[in-house]
Amino acid sequence: MKTRWMVVILLIASISLMVGCKKKSPTTPPAEPSEQETTGLMDSMKQAADETVQKTTAAVKEAFTMDIDLDKAVADLKAEAAKMDVEALTSVAMKYKDAIMEKQEALKPLMDKLAAIPMTEKMGAEAQALTTDLKKLTDAIAPLKERFSVYIDALKAKGADISKLAL
Repeated sequence: MKTRWMVVILLIASISLMVGCKKKSPTTPPAEPSEQETTGLMDSMKQAADETVQKTTAAVKEAFTMDIDLDKAVADLKAEAAKMDVEALTSVAMKYKDAIMEKQEALKPLMDKLAAIPMTEKMGAEAQALTTDLKKLTDAIAPLKERFSVYIDALKAKGADISKLAL
């Protein structure tokens, strides 16, 4: 009888060990956003950045339409600048300087935001959107500086004082 009890106890212990020692299913990691959600988020950020740059560009163009023409060829501007007097050249150069300074001031908050992003998130969507915004603003400054230099060169050629026009 003792052996029967022993066999029954061993059998129950074996069954309970087999049931209790089953492999547990691995815990599922937290759900990551789907590609569509990520793409949608990036697209919306890019669209917002594009709208901001377009609004800024439109505001600058609107404010300086009289004397600043970003669509005119640099060679044409050089020809016009050669015909202008010092006062007119200074006036136009000052408008270009103001436009450049305005764009550079718009860059500062974006650069501060990008600098505030931790290194581990520099490749994230937010950092990439900020980088895109920075590039667009920087690209918008380049033609302004090129045209500004046309008027500065014309002023230098006429012997005018350009100290007030330093960027």
